Amino acid sequence: MDKGYLVGNRYEIIRTLGEGGMANVYLANDIKTNQKVAVKALRYDLQDDESVKRRFEREAKATGTLSHPNIVNVLDVCNDNGKQYIIIEYVHGPNLKKYIRDNFPIPYHEVVDIMEQITAAVAVAHAHGIIHRDLKPENILVDDSKDPIQVKVSDFGIALALSDRSITRTNSLLGSVHYMSPEQIRGGSATELSDIYALGIILFELLAKTVPFQGDTAVAVALKHSKEDIPDLQKIDSHIPQPLENVVLKATAKDPGQRYQSVNEMHKDLETVLLPERAGEKKFVPDPMAGRNLDETRVMPPLHESKQTEESKPEKKKDHKRRNIIIAAVAAVLVLILIIFFAVRGNQETTVPDLSNLTLKQAKVMLRGSNLQVGNISKENDDDVEAGHVIRSIPNKGLKLKNNADVNLVVSLGATYYKMPNLVGKQYEDVSDNLDKRGFKVKLKYIANNNYTSGTILKQSIQSGEQVVAKKKTLTLTLAKPQTAKKKVTRVRDLTGYNLKSIQDYAKEINVTLDVSYAYSDSIADGILISQNPEANSVISSGGTLSVTMSKGPESSKGNSSNNNDNDSNSSSSNSTKNITRNITIPYTNDGSGTPNKVTIYLGDANHNISNPYRTMNISQDTPVLLSFNVKDGQTGNYTVESNNSTILSGSVSG
Repeated sequence: MDKGYLVGNRYEIIRTLGEGGMANVYLANDIKTNQKVAVKALRYDLQDDESVKRRFEREAKATGTLSHPNIVNVLDVCNDNGKQYIIIEYVHGPNLKKYIRDNFPIPYHEVVDIMEQITAAVAVAHAHGIIHRDLKPENILVDDSKDPIQVKVSDFGIALALSDRSITRTNSLLGSVHYMSPEQIRGGSATELSDIYALGIILFELLAKTVPFQGDTAVAVALKHSKEDIPDLQKIDSHIPQPLENVVLKATAKDPGQRYQSVNEMHKDLETVLLPERAGEKKFVPDPMAGRNLDETRVMPPLHESKQTEESKPEKKKDHKRRNIIIAAVAAVLVLILIIFFAVRGNQETTVPDLSNLTLKQAKVMLRGSNLQVGNISKENDDDVEAGHVIRSIPNKGLKLKNNADVNLVVSLGATYYKMPNLVGKQYEDVSDNLDKRGFKVKLKYIANNNYTSGTILKQSIQSGEQVVAKKKTLTLTLAKPQTAKKKVTRVRDLTGYNLKSIQDYAKEINVTLDVSYAYSDSIADGILISQNPEANSVISSGGTLSVTMSKGPESSKGNSSNNNDNDSNSSSSNSTKNITRNITIPYTNDGSGTPNKVTIYLGDANHNISNPYRTMNISQDTPVLLSFNVKDGQTGNYTVESNNSTILSGSVSG
């Protein structure tokens, strides 16, 4: 599918994640939730098979009922233009096959932890009556962002959906036969015990990096599973604990009756394999006679040869003559049938198999098995495909071709080596895109250093000139960051007797924020300091807040003396002020950094000049403030609130 295609009008395709023998997987964005998901689609040559589509959907819905941290969640099943899609959770990391290849040898405790997670997942599926049928490392995803790593089993039900197809998928079989139980190879149905056999092979691969049986064809591998003993792990790695090897041997016993009889039993055995008390455990040896059918029919030689008489010889000659005539007639018919068969077969179509990651020899065998021929062979570098293995085929897998058509192959020359440049002294933002494209996993460290611009690269973990495969390397870069300047500390002056203008000048001098409030005082004149915080001789840091309370003078008497005459009363009334309050809410503006807003309030009334700051404060949210005005009858009080040299509030009150 092309980038940007919208599956089911909901899932926007970002890129291809992988292509398997049965399904293709794409990374997509769920436009409703804005979450990354994986979209799994049956291969194109399976999309037209209605029985497969029905079972694919049914098994996906059944798997959707499973809830376990080690099972890939099925989020949705949808149909888009007649094609089936399963939407599953996106797991950021490789499959277990690639993880083994990149991280071998894996510590035994990590091997056991991985197997415990897998067996826990399969046990839940078995408890719901769901058999996986195609357990292999390619169907187990590794979330390597977690420590320790978390594995998740996927593709429940896909193998079952394919099991009813009458045609043989050579490429799928070759990938799965390495994990197939002997009873399945003999044509038996998949059971819980066959899943246990596959788990044993997976554990073998975790310990040895390779599967136990190899072969050029699926048939050759299948015969080894059916006839040969599992290779001795102790010869591959003599340090493997015997109890851990015994888990492999018991899980892969040829006779199902000698295996673990449930995945839970295997899981419990794994929990104790590394304990010291099991160190002296003997090697598990399956009973070679168990499971044999002693009552099976055998062809026995005759006990006595019947004596031929002279009289029977003529009859025998007649029988020979009649038999020769019949054989000749049958042979002629067979020749005619073969001629017709090959004539028809030459016009039939076949499907290009999945050849990715196969050796050139394996790819040739696969193509012959699909009635196709090897065409041109070209080579190129690939960081993910081992040298000598197929990167892709042309035409691509899944396409239909006439029998005996040519298929061109692109074979890997191995990883591209990148000569590490000198990054020291460069800005990280100037080189980050190129490092991402190369595939480096970049880790950043920071060192305070005012001799370099912030973001300058001071050190690189991979030295310049070194040849590296970028996709397999972690590059640690040390960047410069500004040193945090130490804040200047000042001992606060005693401001007793200061007016507001003097205090404002002092606050500016020592670089602090001034917070001004007002109160009536019978003992301190209007406009003179009443109190300060911090107190005199305390210390304050640069950028801190100095709070002062200024006097508004004595509060006006509430009544007049009765012996005042009317003229005095009228005069006093006309000169008196009254206190009016106004509640305002100063809005906070968040620029995304969470930095406080510095706001200044200006007040104009009988006691304050509108051009002088009334109060300065820092706010980190919408902040209510009570303003107090002293105004004469018929006069107006005004206020203005500024932030970043812009007026954000203003208003007035009337006396």
